[in-house]
Amino acid sequence: MGDGFAVDAEQIRTHAHHVEALKARFEAVKAASTHIAQDDAAYGLLCGWISGILESKHGRQDELIAYVEENLSLAVAGLRRTAEGYDAVDDAAAILISRVESQLDR
Repeated sequence: MGDGFAVDAEQIRTHAHHVEALKARFEAVKAASTHIAQDDAAYGLLCGWISGILESKHGRQDELIAYVEENLSLAVAGLRRTAEGYDAVDDAAAILISRVESQLDR
């Protein structure tokens, strides 16, 4: 079967887990960004005015991060569905082979 390919559903699930970990990092960035944006003292007394200017920038940044988070969530869901699909095909093939073997044994 040189033209075929082998898929390890567990590797796909592991990849989905890694993508989820990346999504968690974006959540941490968003949380830190929100904390700094709401804290005039985050930049010190001399530069406290910066937080007001950056506040408007955080809105667009939050939209972009939410977009990335949504895409990562969709990727994780797709990867998990793919792994489940491969498992289902493998299970169905195993049942079919078992039935054929039992027919041959008769």
